Amino acid sequence: MSTSDVKVEFPVEVKTENETVVPPVVNIPPNLEQNIVKQLGFYFSDTNLPYDKFLQNEIKNDDGWVKIDVLLTFKRLASLSKDPAVIAQAVKNATDSILEVSESGDKIRRKADSVVPVADQEFLNEMIARSIYCKGFPKTATMDELLEFASTFGDKIITKVTPRRLKTKEFKGTLYFTFSTKEEAEKFLKLESVKYKDVELERKWEKDFLEEKKKEYEDKLAKKDQKIKAETEKYFKKGFLLKVDNVDESVTVESIKTICSGFEWQVAFVKIVEAEKLAWIRLKPVKAAKDLLEEVAEKVNDLNIKFSIPDEEVEQTVLNEMTKEMKGVLNMKDKMKREKNRNKGGKRYNKRKNDDGNSNNKRFKANGN
Repeated sequence: MSTSDVKVEFPVEVKTENETVVPPVVNIPPNLEQNIVKQLGFYFSDTNLPYDKFLQNEIKNDDGWVKIDVLLTFKRLASLSKDPAVIAQAVKNATDSILEVSESGDKIRRKADSVVPVADQEFLNEMIARSIYCKGFPKTATMDELLEFASTFGDKIITKVTPRRLKTKEFKGTLYFTFSTKEEAEKFLKLESVKYKDVELERKWEKDFLEEKKKEYEDKLAKKDQKIKAETEKYFKKGFLLKVDNVDESVTVESIKTICSGFEWQVAFVKIVEAEKLAWIRLKPVKAAKDLLEEVAEKVNDLNIKFSIPDEEVEQTVLNEMTKEMKGVLNMKDKMKREKNRNKGGKRYNKRKNDDGNSNNKRFKANGN
């Protein structure tokens, strides 16, 4: 008989002359009962409930109560038993649970004296302060295997297992263990050796790991900025900018390029500023703009548009604007490239998360792979 087939018979009151006799409830296998209470305990725990938007919405509707039928839509709980009566009886039998069952027997909530923490930065920092980053698990490890491993360190010692996953939801082989107290986390970290299936696990405070990832992220940005700076310094040199006046609606980028081509000027970029009826030509750093303009002085006088060399201050302002625009283009290309790589794994997942601690929730924006 599978655990999903376990049934509970509700007691039926039988009255005698002197007392009311309540027949015993059908027993639930102890291990099943413990697993049900443990799973429900996770859903309503301090480490999960404050961040579970779905459950947060549910508990607002009915004084903290959540229908068991709703909870049974969570895959991990349903894998233990699909019978609401079994779920209710397991909670009733638990002596040290933070949960309680409604009189109707079809709802569960945290006990009234168990206040749900507010998911603010202070609470997140406190949770991170008692969490350990671990690396070295096989990428094929299942959530059940990870939870079973966590349980070997004691009952309720590790209160949350958070696997780190790729956008494709594949396990990275790294995770966070959140401990009941910082002292328990310290004990775990000080262990001489922690192995998973004969593989030594790399361990460090989550806070330290996040700082390392933040540093990597900042270094990456700095390297990227340096690359962009080198590119802009290469192309945006002083002395290669021309100003074009009398630019009316008939003048286009292509028509300006055609004129420049006739003068054998090597053009890198043309920008028309319609509101000011002018344009800017950024020449390739081959020959100075002043020299080129002097070579064709007589020819340019016959044109409707007028070429000139901007003063140094104006030139620097325009080059700064062009540099900023180029950075924006390069950043956009980089962003599109990253999005393309992310989408190679398939569509994004929009299903409810955290059903069993299997969360893609980023604790920190610089949290890398």
